[in-house]
Amino acid sequence: MRTLPETLAKTARAVLLGTALTLAGGTVFAGAQPVAAASVSDAQAVYNQYRKYVSNPASLAQARKYLMNHISKVGSWYGTVMTLQLENAQKAGLERFSEKLYTDAVQKALMDAEINNDMTYTEILKRVTAPAVRKLMEEIWDKGYKLESSEGMYYPVMHYEGFKVFKPYVSKDIAAYIDIMATESNKPSTFDAGIVITWDELIGRAAIMSDYVQDYPKSNRTAAIRNEMSYTVPLVLLGSDNTPAYDYDTNELDPELRLAYDHALMEGADDNKVLNILVKLVTLLNTFGNQKTPAVESYLDQVVKQYTEL
Repeated sequence: MRTLPETLAKTARAVLLGTALTLAGGTVFAGAQPVAAASVSDAQAVYNQYRKYVSNPASLAQARKYLMNHISKVGSWYGTVMTLQLENAQKAGLERFSEKLYTDAVQKALMDAEINNDMTYTEILKRVTAPAVRKLMEEIWDKGYKLESSEGMYYPVMHYEGFKVFKPYVSKDIAAYIDIMATESNKPSTFDAGIVITWDELIGRAAIMSDYVQDYPKSNRTAAIRNEMSYTVPLVLLGSDNTPAYDYDTNELDPELRLAYDHALMEGADDNKVLNILVKLVTLLNTFGNQKTPAVESYLDQVVKQYTEL
């Protein structure tokens, strides 16, 4: 078992295949195609209008809506550029928008409504009755964010599932990027310092990210995936504070994690760098009885350092 559920793993891995097209400025989008010559002027007009919206923080919601309604008219070259510009704009506005939610009045209203991370947007709107707070919830959705909570605090985060509507109109590498980010956005791997997905799923996510980096080394979003790996790969090897890979007292590997390592390697590691890390680790663990000996710890430190210093 290499990934999330097995069927999703095969689908996600297949999405990662493709060729690369170099665009102006050195940016690479795999499989992105320019629009037909007869449509260039129309596509440029759509793009110019979109740029007016997306470059203005006050019209972020309008930019997102405009892109959803017009991306099918511009071809994958423009569609890719416009989708990435929307993501950039959403990220840039996230901290500023978050401040609106951090007031005591908004936090109390959401807490009184007993909002939780499992609720849909529709369910949240049904529970929130205060007009000002309800308007904020609508704004979260319109700008492409979603609401989450942790340790008693509510805050907005990127809603990558919402980017899936753009997948048919963007390059293959960006479509794969959207899938990777949406998987984590929909079901975060950690919560309150604990790993809240299965070890199999966690290893699968790391393996897909590794495939992406190898298949699309010059993609505009390879650096972003490397950043995700700097967090995910150490989790695969060491666990987290509340879900450690090795018992704090005995230094023994979690038996379920060892089983997940074996599952991940059942079909071989091929050229996947993360899985090849596990091949070497499992060899050491077999030698030392699944104990974190100095030799095992030295290898783990070496690998983790490679990813956290990317």
